Amino acid sequence: MTTADQFEVLHHAVIASQFVKDLGIIETAPALRKADRIAPGMLSFLERAMLTNLVARTWRGDGAIVDGGSFLGSSIAASGEGVRASTVFDGRTDRFPEGKPIHGYELGYLPLPKNKKEQVGVWNGVEYKYGESFVPILEEAVAPYRDLVELHIGDLNDERWYDAPIEIAFIDVCKTSRLNAHVSREFYPALIPGASTLINQDFFFDRLPWIKVTMGYLKDYFTWEGQVASSSIYRNVKAVPADVAAFDPFLEAGYEDCLALHDAVEFPGLDRKFEFRMCLSRAYLMASKGAKDDALDTLKTVESTYADILGDVEADRGFQYRLDRATRQITSGNISGAF
Repeated sequence: MTTADQFEVLHHAVIASQFVKDLGIIETAPALRKADRIAPGMLSFLERAMLTNLVARTWRGDGAIVDGGSFLGSSIAASGEGVRASTVFDGRTDRFPEGKPIHGYELGYLPLPKNKKEQVGVWNGVEYKYGESFVPILEEAVAPYRDLVELHIGDLNDERWYDAPIEIAFIDVCKTSRLNAHVSREFYPALIPGASTLINQDFFFDRLPWIKVTMGYLKDYFTWEGQVASSSIYRNVKAVPADVAAFDPFLEAGYEDCLALHDAVEFPGLDRKFEFRMCLSRAYLMASKGAKDDALDTLKTVESTYADILGDVEADRGFQYRLDRATRQITSGNISGAF
């Protein structure tokens, strides 16, 4: 049972149990901004510090490190730095699949939006044109850690995990319900009870409701340890049986059950801005299960309840923007494109 007194709010986007507090995220994140080499990517510096320190301070080499959704390399580089800084890892890599402790999974490109002829993104000074392969950028980011990293390029749905334990799983790839179910089925049974850490990077986000439903379904197998930006951190406390992991609650559970699972875990200290996102996620869940009217009613309640933050124009892709987007997509029924 999660209780409020187990957690401390260290930052508006960081809630920490003692386990997370001991990672020293707040203290070390600023230095990453000043590093000579910064791997490109969308990952916040708080999350990069969390990953590096998690690996450096807790990873013992009893299982592999999975980086699901490596994108341009920021998360996999953070894990690589953690391995380099580890004081407990003995340097032996022969016990890991392919002789590499870190396994990164990446499709290798972002599709060009249907309504655009061209779109260019820039992350940490690195430019990428949508629709093209970004594997060369990823390879360059991974180059300093090539002795530690095995890259799996292609559709993760076609991949199968080895018969090997996983000690740390950083999951930033569940952009579809199918990928979410595949991640659960392939990776979660390989976690080590009492030793493994799972991070769902897209958790405190206004979309992708299946992630919340799945973690609610698996709540007896994990303890929630805290939040870092949009990442939700868990420790595995009980082995996840293969048949349990193979069940997809988002697709197979009924409407009311899915709503209950979405809300099954409490997050003491969660900032209102992230509460707002979770409410939008709930509305998307309602719509995806065919309850459009319930979803729109929920959005009206959200608009009233969170009126105080809707005018925050400094927020990333502001809160009013997110509410308007949800209203537009749910009203039109075009929620397949919302995820």
